Amino acid sequence: MSFWTNKKVVVTGGAGFIGSHLVEELVKDGAKVKVADNIERGKKENLESVINDIDFVEIDLRNLDNCREICRGMDVIFNLAAKVTGIEYNRSHQADMFESNMLLQQYPIQAAALEGVPRFMQVSTACIYPHDAKVPTPESEGDRGGPEPTNAGYGWGKRMGEKLARWYAQETSMEIGIVRPFNAYGPRDYYDTATSHVVPALIKKVMDGMNPVEVWGSGNQKRVFVHAQDFAAGLKLLGEKYAKPEPVNLGHDDMVSMKELLARIQDLTDSHNPPFFNTDMPEGYPERAADTTKLKEVTGGFVPAISLEEGLKEMIEWYRLNPIPD
Repeated sequence: MSFWTNKKVVVTGGAGFIGSHLVEELVKDGAKVKVADNIERGKKENLESVINDIDFVEIDLRNLDNCREICRGMDVIFNLAAKVTGIEYNRSHQADMFESNMLLQQYPIQAAALEGVPRFMQVSTACIYPHDAKVPTPESEGDRGGPEPTNAGYGWGKRMGEKLARWYAQETSMEIGIVRPFNAYGPRDYYDTATSHVVPALIKKVMDGMNPVEVWGSGNQKRVFVHAQDFAAGLKLLGEKYAKPEPVNLGHDDMVSMKELLARIQDLTDSHNPPFFNTDMPEGYPERAADTTKLKEVTGGFVPAISLEEGLKEMIEWYRLNPIPD
C-alpha cells in the first residue's frame, strides 16, 4: 500500500502547469485530493484525466478564511499556489511579485497550523539564490546575499516564505518541508508572450516563423530544465520522505545554453531562421544548476529522468496542434 493511500491531500495551485501533474501522481497513488485554485493562470482542463476523482474548489487563497476552509480536516498540504511569470514581468513588477507571493505563502501555512494539519510542503524556488551562487548550487547558498536582481521581488517573497515555514516548524507541531525547484518545463506550460518562460517562448517564436528569432540576452546563459512529470514525482516523494524545514533542491546539473536550446528546438522543427541575441533584454543568472547531493540522500537516489529532447518533442507536438496567437 502506498504512503498516500487514503491520505486527504490539498494541492493549492493544483490546476496549474505543475500542480496538475502532482494531482495526477497523488490520485494514481490512492490519495483523496482536493484542488484549490483561482483559475487565474491554471486551467480546469489540465485536470481532465482525474476530474471525477478529485474535489475541485475554485477559491482565492489570498484570504485567510478561504485557506482555513480548504485546510480543514486534511492530512497534507502541498502549497504550489504562487504568482509565476517570465523574467521581463518579474523585472518590471517587483512589488507585485513580492506581495502576491508573500500572501500565497503566509495564509496557507497559517491556516494549516490553525486547522491542525499534520504536514505542510512549501514549494519555494531556485530564484532565492544569489546572482553569484556556486554552480552546481548547494542549498547552503540560499542563506547568503540576496536573490538575483531581475527576480528580486519573486525571490525575496519566496525566501521570506521559507523563513516563515521554518518558524512555523519551530513553534507548532506541524511537519514542514521546503522544496527549491529549478526551471520546470513540459506539457501544460504557458505560451503567452507576456509571462512565459524561455522554453515555451522559444518554441512559439520558432514555430510562428519569427525571423530572426529573438533570444533574450547573450545566449550564453545556461540553465537546467526539469520536466513537469519529474517535478511532480520529486515533490510527491519529498512530501513522503522529507517533511523537514531544511530546504532541498529539486533539479539536476545538466546545463544547456540558450544558444544550444534554440538550436535543439530548430533541429526538432526543421526550422533554421537566424537568431538575434537581444542584449538589451535581461538574461538573469549566468549559470544555474542544482547540486543534487541532498536530494539523492533524502529520497534514496531520485533524480529527474526525462531528457530535454523528449520534453521538447512533446511540447513542439502540442504547439503544432494548438498554435497560440499573440
